[in-house]
Amino acid sequence: MPAIFNALPGVEVPVDGISAGFQKLWADTPAKDLRATQLNLVLHLGLNTTPPDAEAQFRTTVSFAQRYPCRVVVLCPDPEPRDEVRFRAKIYGECFLGKSGKDTRCCEFVMLSYPVGTHDFLQNLVSVCLSTDLPLYYWAHRFSSNTRLAAYDYLLTRSRRVLFDSAVAPADAFSFAWPNPSAVRDLAYTRTRPLRQTIGQFLSRYAPADIIGGLRAVTIRHRADFSPEAAAMGGWVKKGLARCGADTDEIGFTVTPQHCAGCFQLGFAYADPAKHFLWSADLVKGHAEFEGDLGRGRTTLTAGARLLEPAEALSEAMFH
Repeated sequence: MPAIFNALPGVEVPVDGISAGFQKLWADTPAKDLRATQLNLVLHLGLNTTPPDAEAQFRTTVSFAQRYPCRVVVLCPDPEPRDEVRFRAKIYGECFLGKSGKDTRCCEFVMLSYPVGTHDFLQNLVSVCLSTDLPLYYWAHRFSSNTRLAAYDYLLTRSRRVLFDSAVAPADAFSFAWPNPSAVRDLAYTRTRPLRQTIGQFLSRYAPADIIGGLRAVTIRHRADFSPEAAAMGGWVKKGLARCGADTDEIGFTVTPQHCAGCFQLGFAYADPAKHFLWSADLVKGHAEFEGDLGRGRTTLTAGARLLEPAEALSEAMFH
């Protein structure tokens, strides 16, 4: 049975009756005239997705839709071999009250169960389900291999943004030949935005020469399940130091997991032992401490520290 399709809410309708199903769904709803959508989002659940995971991503998308009304098409692969090619569809709609009674927003979901290997027909079906003349965004969640993903060229080439999460993607996702690399966003990197902003604001008070002068090593220590975020932070730090004029090939970069509740640390070590920088965060308690001396005197600071929530990360990756 297509377990992830069955795990998602909605009313099952014939594949050729999706439009009629929505007309019936909204017919007696006061919000039927308030369903103006802003975008199309295709959430593609890969073969590695479990039913609880599918429900979690569905709820994340619903939370996102509270702010950005949209038409969402959720693709659910059915890996079981069958004597006949069978597509199934569900529809789901939800409306949300905003700050005022007049601020009502609605979203529409189409869930499609499809047999693996029918991507050409599936892409034609998806194009029919989308709202016309609206931007398209594609979120590939837990895709099992780059080869399988490459088959969905319609979505990869026509989407304004292509999203994936390196925490649950194949190890070689970064080496995949993305048709439009500038459109690709990693949700693991996006989740670190508050951390990058805080660290960037602290370091911006120093001249680039003070930051890179005598820098010998950069170390990131983190809780084991923050590995994707730590890797993303490491890449961001390396690019930032290069923009400051550092020869990053001469600097040692180490990313090390630790056994701790919510720890996340970034440290700079210099040739001069009196010069140093350390940002140490507890992402469970939500706070961080800066301590450093980059040659102009010791400075300390306490700040907040958190990763973006899933719906926040989704909107950040799509629009920035």
